[in-house]
Amino acid sequence: MSIQKPESLLSVVIPTELPPSPNSRQLFINQQDQQDEEASDCPLLTPSPPPTQTDKTLQSTPIFNAMEGTPLEMIPTPTLENINTEDGLNAFMNIVNSSSKPLHDEPSSRDPMVESTSSGSSSDTNEPVCAQLLTQLNTAYQHLAPDAQALFYNQENGGKPPLVGIQLMVPKPPKDYRFMKWNWPLIRKTCFWSLMSVLAGCTALVIGVIATMPKKCDPPVDWWQGSTFYEIFPASFQDSTKGGDGIGDLRGITMRLDYLKGLGVRAIRLNSIFPAPHYPEYYSNISNMTEVNKELGTLEDFTVLAREIHRRNMSLILDLPLYPFVKSLSSLGEDAVNQTEEQVFRKRREDVDTMMRILSTVEAVRDVLSSVPPPLEEARRQASDRDQHPVSEAIKVWQERGVDGFYLKGLEHYVHEDAFVSSLRYWRSLLRPNSILICHSSVLNAAAAAVVSMNSILSRIDLVDVTLRMTNGTKDIKAQIEAVTKGMLFDKAAYPWIHWSVDTVDTNRVASAMSVKNASLAASLLGMMLPGTASLFYGDEIGIEDCECQDHKDLAHVHNLVPMYWERKDGSDSRFSSAGVTTWLPEAGKPVETSLTGAIPKMTRLRTETTTIYVKAVFRESQVAANCDVRYAEDEMIVVERWYPRRNSYVFVANFGNETRTKDLSSLYYGGHVVVGSDYRLNRNVYFKELVVMPGEAFVIKLDK
Repeated sequence: MSIQKPESLLSVVIPTELPPSPNSRQLFINQQDQQDEEASDCPLLTPSPPPTQTDKTLQSTPIFNAMEGTPLEMIPTPTLENINTEDGLNAFMNIVNSSSKPLHDEPSSRDPMVESTSSGSSSDTNEPVCAQLLTQLNTAYQHLAPDAQALFYNQENGGKPPLVGIQLMVPKPPKDYRFMKWNWPLIRKTCFWSLMSVLAGCTALVIGVIATMPKKCDPPVDWWQGSTFYEIFPASFQDSTKGGDGIGDLRGITMRLDYLKGLGVRAIRLNSIFPAPHYPEYYSNISNMTEVNKELGTLEDFTVLAREIHRRNMSLILDLPLYPFVKSLSSLGEDAVNQTEEQVFRKRREDVDTMMRILSTVEAVRDVLSSVPPPLEEARRQASDRDQHPVSEAIKVWQERGVDGFYLKGLEHYVHEDAFVSSLRYWRSLLRPNSILICHSSVLNAAAAAVVSMNSILSRIDLVDVTLRMTNGTKDIKAQIEAVTKGMLFDKAAYPWIHWSVDTVDTNRVASAMSVKNASLAASLLGMMLPGTASLFYGDEIGIEDCECQDHKDLAHVHNLVPMYWERKDGSDSRFSSAGVTTWLPEAGKPVETSLTGAIPKMTRLRTETTTIYVKAVFRESQVAANCDVRYAEDEMIVVERWYPRRNSYVFVANFGNETRTKDLSSLYYGGHVVVGSDYRLNRNVYFKELVVMPGEAFVIKLDK
């Protein structure tokens, strides 16, 4: 039987006729010696014995046991005739197991334990140790040919298959392995420096992340949240005309923007700039809300003012006096707001059907259809009516001129109208991003019984103005503050922020209302200490008072709008108006001296730098809570604490009485150092064991951790 052998394989062919031998024992001993040199290819048989086994062991363990009483020479040699007997089969299997030397290839030892000394001179000895080891491991066992296995199993089953040549296929071991030709020194260097590069990159990434991390984990806020507003009545702030007419104007405000920037103001709010007869004495009787009063300047002056305000990173807020100028919100076109295009189309279709039943001729039907306006045109007409409402038109016009927000004054007079919710929703839709709406807290009080109107206010108003009354003592002040901080506006984080005011265009000057004349700055500092957005009325930062002019008793409603007092510095003539010009109201006199001069800029700076001061509330125990506590309100003294998790707490202390107070508040706090207050207290430690506060004095203490 001839089988084509691949070049990579070794073959062993067993002839069909077994060579006879005169001595079976000598035959099997010779075969056993040959088996010591070549390992068995059959995985089911035991590998060759180790070389440590001596000839004595081989001689003492017979390979073939003769039958008792039969000489060894009498044992028949297995041939084709007697192979089917049991003894012949056993002899044949021993021959197969011992036939490991190839007939056509050079012999080579595959057992690393029986390597002959003569192989040391062969070409394999030049191979590396790893190659020799792999070669020996791969060829340590020979494999039984499938034909021999089939012969064995068929013989066991009693069959007598013909004997054929058996070819054992053995993989030829390669002389060399591919990985041995690799450039291992270069591979090691490449892996090492690649690892070093990855480690260096990770280190640089970690350093970069740490370096760019914010140093403060402050909550995000919008520009109008927690900032400081400054309210101006334009006719009483600064007169810029060369000849001087005694009335402030828009150019005068532009001249004083650096002063406002120095105070730390974030937004400037203008009360009323619209045309009105007998302006400024009767400024609220406006004729329209899209023009500038000629006493204040021109639209170009307003554009310049808005541009300069924005250049200083400040914003512009404008009051829109709805009441009594706007008679009703229903003029917005309630049908256009509440009815859909489908409802309009249905109504027009019913009218057409009625007319078609009356008219029978084609010409008459054509005339009727031509007279009915299309539904889309009707919707456009109603939308145009809504856009032409004075409030809607004013919002669009003044936004184009640079206004960033609107104070809807008098909105409480319209909360019970049917068009209130839709009107407020439409006004909100007209605003640009980052523009805001403000209303007074009286709007919430008026809408308390109207749930729909209340929800509309809470979802579309950004700031709710709250005016503190400072004339009824510290206990009343505490009650007002807690009514807000524990009220509805702090139920959800998305509700409007508080716009705190201690003075406004509609109230008397706080310096004139309080019994302590120099306590106006202390009152302003209190408003800036409360959670939310603080507002200053022009002149409160220096403590000017109402006008006490006997000749203008008929103008008592504007006595709080006294022209601004400007302090003269370095001998310069810094006045409200030119010398010798009669102002529309007597100019404010020099304010009462106080130790808190210059405290307002320090407080605005502290609000912008300290999370504890400018945030509205914190999320604690799954609830939104104001981070403000009024800890003490006795004997005309008030103590307000502002706290924030894992931050220093700040405490505001003020004396609104006429006497110096000495208090032991060690049960509340131990001590700290003053960060805002009189010059003699700044940056000095104070202790609450014996706290001395003079009349009209106020200061802010940073508590020790």
